[in-house]
Amino acid sequence: MRAFDRSCIVVTHRRGTVEENWTKQKSYTFRAQLDFNRDFGERHSVQALIGTERRKVESQSTRVYKVGYDDNTLAYTFIDELEVANGINGTQAINGRYYYYDSGTDRFTYDDNRYVSFYANASYTFDRKLTGTVSVRIDQSNLFGMDPKYKYRPLWSTGAQYVALENWNWIDRLAVRATYGINGNTTTMTSPYMIATVSSRPNTYTNETYAYITTPPNPTLRWEKTNQFNLAVDFNLLNHRLNGTIEFYNKKTTDLLGQRQTDPTTGWPSLWLNYGEMYNRGVELTLSSRNIKTRDFSWDTDFIFSYNKNKLTRVEASGTAASDYYYNLQNREGRPMNAMWVIRYAGLDEEGYPTAYKADGTIVKSAGELEAEDLVYAGTTTPPYSASLSNKLSYKGFDLSFMFVYYGGNVLRDVAAGYMWDRYPVLNYASAVDRGRLHFWQQPGDEKDPDMAPAFIYGTSHTNSAALWQYADKHVEKGDYIKLRDVTLSYTFPKVWVNKFYAENLRVSLQIQNLFYWAANKRHLDPEVWSGTSSSPSRGYRIPPTYTLGVSLNF
Repeated sequence: MRAFDRSCIVVTHRRGTVEENWTKQKSYTFRAQLDFNRDFGERHSVQALIGTERRKVESQSTRVYKVGYDDNTLAYTFIDELEVANGINGTQAINGRYYYYDSGTDRFTYDDNRYVSFYANASYTFDRKLTGTVSVRIDQSNLFGMDPKYKYRPLWSTGAQYVALENWNWIDRLAVRATYGINGNTTTMTSPYMIATVSSRPNTYTNETYAYITTPPNPTLRWEKTNQFNLAVDFNLLNHRLNGTIEFYNKKTTDLLGQRQTDPTTGWPSLWLNYGEMYNRGVELTLSSRNIKTRDFSWDTDFIFSYNKNKLTRVEASGTAASDYYYNLQNREGRPMNAMWVIRYAGLDEEGYPTAYKADGTIVKSAGELEAEDLVYAGTTTPPYSASLSNKLSYKGFDLSFMFVYYGGNVLRDVAAGYMWDRYPVLNYASAVDRGRLHFWQQPGDEKDPDMAPAFIYGTSHTNSAALWQYADKHVEKGDYIKLRDVTLSYTFPKVWVNKFYAENLRVSLQIQNLFYWAANKRHLDPEVWSGTSSSPSRGYRIPPTYTLGVSLNF
């Protein structure tokens, strides 16, 4: 409809809302480097480089939300947001009153991170047997603390390699190498300066501009530093039919960065801090073998194994109550990271409610009666062991490859920990319920079944006993599993056939992923989707096998 008067034209259409989002990212890297490579005679060789690098990463985003937008005229109308936020009567809303909730707040963001680096490394080789290396790097950024001693932290390493044997008997090559250095790490989750976010629009009720503090200042923010020593042996045996490396490492990390609990009266229940020290020690083994090699048939195998042991040697104080230990995974002094503490379960009482043991053997019926020393360390949820085994068999034009992976040595919490009826005892819940929940205490005598879940707790005086079941040691399961990660069968057609069709190569393949798995837990849960690190674990959705058929044709 168009309406005219002497001074203007007013155009009215059906109007709606519009939301526009855009993000812009800019970055640049500038590098200047000098290289030096020279051989001195037949026994000496030197390589060296020195350089500098400057990087900048800039991110900017805008979100605009308008009400009363007309797509035909590309215009919008003004509204009194304060008035509509308090409610408008006489509308077609269900209760006759409409409230405007500004969920589409206009927002503008800008991030600017800058880095400057200086680096150099050099190596010297004598007689192609002994090689020494040294490298150093200094990184500076606006992410580090205001004190210069925290900003300019050089990272360096040095190493040596000695070829002990070559072409001796059944040993084709045997080399020993060792390295030592200091690495660094930082985070963008905190800053040496206080970070306050200014709202892109005024407060809905006061119509005043406001800001809120997102991160308090941390002027002593430091690099997370790792001193690392590696010792390795590289070998080639039996005319290169067996090749491999065995490597031992020892890492000591100081000024660990992580989120730690803090006094909530300061305004932040947790903060990112430099909070402790730890070590990682382990071994890595890599083997590659050619098992069979004939004119038409070959069989190759690759095997990788690793073991890592970590332990926190110093941790700044955290919560000391029993609930601080069992409620979440813990980083505690003397234990590995992601450690799990559990409650010593004593079974159900005659009314169907869970009980637990204290350290002295006393049985309690409330989690509030437990102290930290009453709990049991169950293990770490991070697998210390991992391995993979790959095989490839070829016969004429056919190729078959498959790979198994293994992770283990860790623990996870069984889904039975969630079999707790802490809501009204009516089985008409809208959400899906694990079938194991139906096996719960209903009458005297049921408590004799060690796998029986507790009675309904909702509306009783036993609500504080829920943790005795949820965090019980009886729910700890092994996290070990083996998966057939990948199987691929392919066939390459003979070139004599393919060339007749003016092609160079024709190959067809069938790949199957996640075809099979074995798990050590009693419910055959898949640890890759089973949320066993949570205080309310769920089975997750099993990863189904995927089948991929491929054809490759080159002309």
